[in-house]
Amino acid sequence: MSTWLPCPFAADYRFDAEQVRAQWPALHAVDAEPLPEADALLQAWALFHSGQFERASSAALALGVDGLSLANRATAAYAGLIEPQEQTRMELFKRVHSRACAHAAQRPGHPNAWYWQGYALARYAEGIHVARALAQGLGAQVRAALEAALVLAPGHAYAHVALGAFHAAVIDKVGPLVGAMTYGARADTALNHLREAQRLAPDSAAVLFECAGALVLLDGEARLAEATRLQEQAAQLTARDAVERLWVELARTSLAL
Repeated sequence: MSTWLPCPFAADYRFDAEQVRAQWPALHAVDAEPLPEADALLQAWALFHSGQFERASSAALALGVDGLSLANRATAAYAGLIEPQEQTRMELFKRVHSRACAHAAQRPGHPNAWYWQGYALARYAEGIHVARALAQGLGAQVRAALEAALVLAPGHAYAHVALGAFHAAVIDKVGPLVGAMTYGARADTALNHLREAQRLAPDSAAVLFECAGALVLLDGEARLAEATRLQEQAAQLTARDAVERLWVELARTSLAL
């Protein structure tokens, strides 16, 4: 019996391995994931892009270390975009972080081993409140992991968004002075990462929506018009796959509130 709720748009997107292979550059412009050579991994990615997140994660985990990046992306997509229970989301992000640490230990040259460490830990930190997470030293771990991902893949749009959002969240919670002196968080650095993410992936609903949220954290009302514009752009996009559709619908819902 499935323990994950279904993606509401899975019926609208049906990928097979060859379609994923042909569309790989567009589907993965945001995450610097290398094109798999193994057919079994391509088939698992086809499940992911079709919105079959639990099946994709299970298939990926069956492939060992080669499947960890996909397993983590599928789990994070489900946790962040579908799962309604906060405690379950937290457990899923902890699972992603643990697997990503193991991935980095075995494949330290894979940027997404580091990205998923940083991203999952950042989402976990949000759940326990950023100030508490900073006090526990999680902020330094988030920043180090995301910076490591960008050293390996400077064009990783998701990592730029996540690192920009990290700087913005720290400043939002402790202020620019303490943020800079204690945690190395700077508004100009946040903006540089958010701008670079938009340059790299201007038609990614996820990038646009997450940048909008980070801008509001950073400057509140002063950035509200810009954030709204980014959400409007995200809401108008035509999604390439099921996970992108979830981001488009999230933007539309946010604008309607």
